[in-house]
Amino acid sequence: MNVFDRSINFDALFKFSHISASTQEHLKRVYGSFALCMFVAAAGAYVNMVTHLFQFGFLTGLGALGLMVWLTATPHNRETEQKRLGMLVAFAFLTGTNLGPLLQMCISINPSIIPTAFLGTATIFAC
Repeated sequence: MNVFDRSINFDALFKFSHISASTQEHLKRVYGSFALCMFVAAAGAYVNMVTHLFQFGFLTGLGALGLMVWLTATPHNRETEQKRLGMLVAFAFLTGTNLGPLLQMCISINPSIIPTAFLGTATIFAC
């Protein structure tokens, strides 16, 4: 059977009745957090590439590692939810700034790599 000969049921893609409401809400929040982090990391990479403000990749790497450890050490409950989201956003920003030298190298090879990767990632999260 050829893969392209199959019919696709697009109605099944948007049918979530078999997933409980609490699980649906949790998944929305998780993927919303992922999307937010993707955009914040892109902003961090843009800031690094335009301003060259953070040239010390070692320090931003240590900061990101420290935030990751702090985030995992902070217990999850209603009171710490906003604090943990702030740590996650800061981690994403520092990770994005840490990607600056790698992105500069990619741009020197082929400038279309960066928007293609960003749009591919955004499309996957949207799906």
